[in-house]
Amino acid sequence: MDSNEQEFNPDIMSMEEKRDIQGLIRALKNEDYLVRKDAAIALKKVGDETAVESLIESMKYEKWQDDYTVLIAVRENSAEALGIIGDKRAIQPLIGTLIEDSDEEVRWKAAAALGKLNDESAVDALIAALNDKSWAVRRNATIALGDIGDEKGYEPLLSSINDKDWHVRKYAAIALGKIGDERAIDPLVKALNDEDSDVRWKSILALGKIGTPAVKPLLNAFETDEWQVRGRVAEVLGNIGDERAVEPLIFSLHNKKYKNQNKYVRGRIVEALGKIGDERAVDSLIRSLDDQYIYVRIKAEEALENIKSKGKGSWTVLFDNGEISFEYPHNWEIIETTDDKKVIKGSVANNAINFSINRNEEAEDISAEEFAEILKNVFMMQNSNITSEMGFKSKGMESYILVGENPHDLSMTKIMIVAFKKRDLLYYLWFAGEPEKFEIFDEDIDLIVDSFHMDR
Repeated sequence: MDSNEQEFNPDIMSMEEKRDIQGLIRALKNEDYLVRKDAAIALKKVGDETAVESLIESMKYEKWQDDYTVLIAVRENSAEALGIIGDKRAIQPLIGTLIEDSDEEVRWKAAAALGKLNDESAVDALIAALNDKSWAVRRNATIALGDIGDEKGYEPLLSSINDKDWHVRKYAAIALGKIGDERAIDPLVKALNDEDSDVRWKSILALGKIGTPAVKPLLNAFETDEWQVRGRVAEVLGNIGDERAVEPLIFSLHNKKYKNQNKYVRGRIVEALGKIGDERAVDSLIRSLDDQYIYVRIKAEEALENIKSKGKGSWTVLFDNGEISFEYPHNWEIIETTDDKKVIKGSVANNAINFSINRNEEAEDISAEEFAEILKNVFMMQNSNITSEMGFKSKGMESYILVGENPHDLSMTKIMIVAFKKRDLLYYLWFAGEPEKFEIFDEDIDLIVDSFHMDR
């Protein structure tokens, strides 16, 4: 192919692959309008600032171009390319295109590009574009104002949240959320009654972006009977993390008024309580471990784990003036007894795992080997098979752990005994429950065992 043929019939694809910017710039001025379009598309993909001036030139609108539809594609792709390149030289030309171009697609591409350039000098033009006859232009001007975040755009965006087109209302809600001004709370709350579900959802998210000041209106919105809104509000309240939401969320989780709320709503409430991380939610979350839907049960497990990871929900027991002490998670029920031998009793998740601490005061002369044999006898008394055993030292105490299983006709009970001996005192911790519950609460059990301490 000679140079003249290359000039009039350029291989745009090859130029794009080779990043031949100069060749594409020449093609952008080709007599064939289709070649110009392909060159503009290629430059959009390549995104090189060398082409900025040429793209600005190819984006210019003149009335005669209305007779050539293909030139619309040249202008719109040039506008997109300038937004991608991000060179500030394009701001004023893009503003001119937004105001003057006859084609709505070119105008909304210009608005989108100005949003990407993120310059306050474009705000006035974008505000004016909120009155464009094309909803697509109004939508992209709304998005751009939200991206720029200038205070000047706040009042016009409040008007846009009442736009006749739902696309514009949706992105107005998003933009108001990005700006984060508390004055947007009331309009966004009103938008929760919008006829379009997407507008309602984006308004909830926007209130979540505003954060703590929006908690009260979100809690009011949570009282609706519409399950989709309840689920989404719960999600946003969890993301905000304000503890004012804890009691209302707990109340709604098991309250008869919402007895028939679906698993999605319950799961979102449980998830939100886990994110907030307040220990007041622990008991309610434990109850949710028995929910009929596995989705909710999994969310409850994750929520409890999240609360534990925040270092909340743990208490310390000091028994008999500190003779022994240990920590336990708040979701466990632990009580002291008047029994001289079984001094502590406890459980978790509606007795899914039972727990006790037992004292033996006649162990002064028992060796480690005899000590282990006594524990094995305890297992034998429970008709249990020993699956593992190990001796170890802990905080100056001689310690031993035995794990076994007690088979039943229809189920299996796992038993774990951890004994601690120090001088003349012997205590052993006894856990029993369903094997799968041990997996759920393994870190709880580890906390109790690892923190156990004998003072004398």
